[in-house]
Amino acid sequence: MDEPTLEPGPTLPHDELKGNFMNRKLIMFAALLVSSVPAVAKDRPASGTFEEAGAYWSNGDLPKAFKLEITMTVSGDTLSYHGVNSTDPANPLIADWSAKTDGKKYPSADKHFDEIAVHKIYEDHYLIEKYRDGGLVVGEFWRFISKSDQWIRHGVVAKSLVANGTKTYVEYFKRAKGK
Repeated sequence: MDEPTLEPGPTLPHDELKGNFMNRKLIMFAALLVSSVPAVAKDRPASGTFEEAGAYWSNGDLPKAFKLEITMTVSGDTLSYHGVNSTDPANPLIADWSAKTDGKKYPSADKHFDEIAVHKIYEDHYLIEKYRDGGLVVGEFWRFISKSDQWIRHGVVAKSLVANGTKTYVEYFKRAKGK
């Protein structure tokens, strides 16, 4: 049985071999550097479940036992909200919305508005516009503050379905423990 012979591969000039070796070294060094340096990220992400920690409503109708738990999801170019207002535990009010952060109007199934537009103003800062029958009814500024791990919502209800429902408001939401 004849032994297989190995044919030599293409030969490269010395300078080209040296360049390829240096490129490989540079790539290996960059990979090592990236893997050894901690990623620059926020202490805690803006996504999660948060509980109401304080609120002000200008119309004076803030219930004494006000209880609102929200789940915010920031995923790529989409902001999503799920809220459960259990101020009246026998009749919790649930609200859900989700939209891309491109400022365009998207349909919403919420009972208080039928379209929503979300504008990303800055990292973890959003302007939310809620529309009903083509008219703007609620405007909100949402901001996540990583240092205190909370969302803050400033808003204006310009048109309301309930009597004395127009108002300005500020609400604070701290991360729910264990969620």
